[in-house]
Amino acid sequence: MLKRIFASNFRTLVNFSVDLGSLTLLLGPNGAGKTTIFDVVRLVRDFVRGEAVWMNGMTVSPITNELFPESTRTRWQNVGLQSFEIALDGKDGQGEYVYRLEIEQENFQKRCRVKTERLTYDGRPLFESAMNGNQLTAQLYRDDGSRGPAQLTDWTRSSLPSIQPRAENQLMTWFKSRMDRLIVARFNPAVITGQSDEESPVLAWDASNFVAWFRRMAGLDLELVAKLRPLLEESITGFDGLSLESNGADTKILKAKFRSGASAEARAKPFFCRFDELSDGQRVLLMLYTLLNTASDDCTICIDEPENFLALREINPWLNMLLDVTQSQRCQAILISHHPELINSLAVGAGRWIDRTGDAESRSQAISNTDGALSIAELVSRGWLHA
Repeated sequence: MLKRIFASNFRTLVNFSVDLGSLTLLLGPNGAGKTTIFDVVRLVRDFVRGEAVWMNGMTVSPITNELFPESTRTRWQNVGLQSFEIALDGKDGQGEYVYRLEIEQENFQKRCRVKTERLTYDGRPLFESAMNGNQLTAQLYRDDGSRGPAQLTDWTRSSLPSIQPRAENQLMTWFKSRMDRLIVARFNPAVITGQSDEESPVLAWDASNFVAWFRRMAGLDLELVAKLRPLLEESITGFDGLSLESNGADTKILKAKFRSGASAEARAKPFFCRFDELSDGQRVLLMLYTLLNTASDDCTICIDEPENFLALREINPWLNMLLDVTQSQRCQAILISHHPELINSLAVGAGRWIDRTGDAESRSQAISNTDGALSIAELVSRGWLHA
């Protein structure tokens, strides 16, 4: 489970820290920094993975200049150092990993570089790198705490992807695989196509590569389509199944099958729609249920405003399933929402109020005010909520 996020000198986050549970709802006014918190998770994940990612309509390399450009610094500070830290539980909830990254911005040369990168497990180092003059040196440690080899490394990239799995560094290997299971998304149906030429192990922030990611998930779980069918039949009128159809050597098209009525004749003459021919709400429903059905142990799902494009009766069944999944500890979920139903269901106990002190930095507090006859959502809408 992702337990804590820390960031400093990153947009509105200055010495900012937020603690997280198995289910966390981030609340607060627009511009408070909620989405920026998700950006920290996403960018650190992409940096550690070390593979090119699809972002803002283009392929972005996992180097400091592209993931952490100078524009991400806090505007009202004249500070060149950006700091990030995430803490998460180890395998089966045993132990705690803490990953820390410091990025040094060089204004005159319009570039940035890794100043320090460090990974610990229960306080003992697994890996650490630091600048020595103009060289970045990475020091490895074995799982038993003994010092391993040191090597020069590239100060524009994370050193972790270059470290090969070995018997003596299984703790580090598990951490890297756990970072692959961090999903951060804010669905934008308008940019999602209905086909893909390849599989993708990581879902893009805007879900633009959803079909490529769905192909990967369907290959890992051959029962995925069958699991989704009854859930979507309840939510989408006339829905009768999904299929991935070949369209050339490597291209596959994701299609939804519909029936025009309940009679045997109607079922015998179904019609098909490509994924990008569905309504925005239908696409979002399919993506939301896919996320929950592909959630594995030690998986974290971060969704920014999952209720977008959906009616109240459509989000409620998904919310109930989400509660079941998180309470059974199959996975962790972190949500950002302004929806009254989600706020009233989750704010007490799982809510974190994110706000800014004037026009300055963001702050986080647990929500504990439940006094009075008004619901939490009503208190939020009136501006009366005091965390």
